Amino acid sequence: MKRLKTLIPFLFVMLLSLSTVSAQDHRYDAGVSRELAEWRKATIKDVRYELYFDLMKDRGVATINFNLDAPQEVVIDLRNTDLVSDVISGETSILNYCTLANEHIVVPASNTHAGSNRVGIVFAIDNQSLNRKPDFLYTLLVPDRARTLFPCFDQPDMKATYELHLTIPKDWVAVSNTSVSSVLTHLSPDYNIVSFNPTEPLSTYLFSFVAGKFDSRTYDDGNHRFTAYYRETDPKRLAQLDTIFDQVAASLEWLEEYTGIPYPFAKYDLIMLPGFQYGGMEHTGATLYNDSQMFLGENPTLDEELRRIQLIAHETAHMWFGDYVTMEWFNDVWTKEIFANYFAARMTEPLFPEVNHRLNRLKTYTHAAYNEDRTAGNTSIRQELDNLNNAGLIYGQTIYNKAPIVMDKIVELMGEEAFRAGIQEYLRTYAYGNATWPDLVAILDKHSKEDITTFSEAWVEKARMPFIRFGSIRGRYHIFSTDFGWRQSFNCYVVYRDGSTEIVEVSTDGIHSFPRKAKIVIPNCDGRGYGLFSLPEETVEWMMQNIDSIDDDLMRQSMVTMLNEVYEWHNSDRLIIGAYNILTVREWLDFLIDYIPREKNYLVASTLNGYLTKPMLEVGTAKDEARL
Repeated sequence: MKRLKTLIPFLFVMLLSLSTVSAQDHRYDAGVSRELAEWRKATIKDVRYELYFDLMKDRGVATINFNLDAPQEVVIDLRNTDLVSDVISGETSILNYCTLANEHIVVPASNTHAGSNRVGIVFAIDNQSLNRKPDFLYTLLVPDRARTLFPCFDQPDMKATYELHLTIPKDWVAVSNTSVSSVLTHLSPDYNIVSFNPTEPLSTYLFSFVAGKFDSRTYDDGNHRFTAYYRETDPKRLAQLDTIFDQVAASLEWLEEYTGIPYPFAKYDLIMLPGFQYGGMEHTGATLYNDSQMFLGENPTLDEELRRIQLIAHETAHMWFGDYVTMEWFNDVWTKEIFANYFAARMTEPLFPEVNHRLNRLKTYTHAAYNEDRTAGNTSIRQELDNLNNAGLIYGQTIYNKAPIVMDKIVELMGEEAFRAGIQEYLRTYAYGNATWPDLVAILDKHSKEDITTFSEAWVEKARMPFIRFGSIRGRYHIFSTDFGWRQSFNCYVVYRDGSTEIVEVSTDGIHSFPRKAKIVIPNCDGRGYGLFSLPEETVEWMMQNIDSIDDDLMRQSMVTMLNEVYEWHNSDRLIIGAYNILTVREWLDFLIDYIPREKNYLVASTLNGYLTKPMLEVGTAKDEARL
């Protein structure tokens, strides 16, 4: 008994140690953990999929080819393992030796060997990722839904080639990442078997196919050839295909010229789907679009036309940024989105020369970014991600709208020529592969005289927005930036006491003092700055009373954006130390109602109309009575 008592502490420590090791091993967790992804990437090579889907009987076979340096356990992802009816190695069933649990098919090491391996899995098709409609269907596998459709290594850095075969009804067509290699029509009067050529290396979320009743039309200008598939029947809407084709071709040409890399995939087809969940999805060779955003009404607004070209340019940019070079893990999903939005804005400019594009970027990106960045739940652009189960939580206004603003600042910091050289090196270095944001920053730093790494630590790795305070000391205006790491420059509109005006560029590197006494200073008059501009009461009053006198459309847009932020922060529950938040709901609403009819620029007026909703809802509520 005495001996047992002496052993109890030792056994307790051992059990605690074993429990800790087990708790840290997340390879067998549901979903795809970071540990599982890193282990597989380090040990499994040269992945190739052969996929067969019988869309009439909802059954499939996935054959996964891969290489191992030595026999080892292999973990394959499948959301619903109850759908598996057999696992085959060579020509032998090994189902009884495999573990099917927790969203994984675990093939034991005894059923693998060094060198080439081939595992076939027979399964029933789960329709949740097929998006079935009465006479068409499509896959949508981003970010981690490939494993809901077929067994795979569902992580972005295990790129593979895919060879696809589909059984479809006779009157259907099928579209996938590559062109059709053959169609077997003689096996049955009811169905065809359509086979496709092997793909380039793709991440699982980019694999796609569409099947159903579609009409089609092909564009060919001698340099680019692509086909649009659609279900729209209105001749007036279909007449817009010429515009859509021209914009796709212009986007491809712009990116080829900018990157120095010809379109890197076998084809570029587009499928316009009724009720598609998003604006678009960048599958190579089978890019999906929401048909209502492509086929516009008879008298589309400028906003609608700009949204369409920006959507087309966004998805086309993804062919290079996201598809050709893909993030290593979904914590860097924003890197593909930042390039898509940034370059979409650039590509739109020559197609709409009559539009003030800097103003439109301020309208499109800055307001949306502020809406999320001012909240208590705001996040950094780059976030941690422990499991792909949570990848959907990373998407939001921060990565889609704040990130392009940050990219603008990087380009300004580096210079256009150095930035372009860095981007071209990045694409050449990681072609058909994967890269992290630090990989890109390291390349940009090589091409820049400025410190991009330090800049990134502030703008990309930290949450919230910078706070920039404007104030007057002894009659002279000063800028006090409380966030010296958030380096940026912007112009100020200075009104002096003698009535003269001047544009002065300032930087937030330190405290900036204006050279002589000014009556009013309007910060960020060119919209380049980002953050909460805390303004003295007299500045807010001057802006609201004198906005009509400002001829520059961009400056008026920037002014109303800053005024809205003053209103938003004043009426939020968050406290900003030292902020001059003095614009009430009633004051802001009265200004909007009074000024909107006088605003002559469509984009500025559209912004103001968007600002109306919230104060109109707040006026008259119990919460607002005290403020009124």
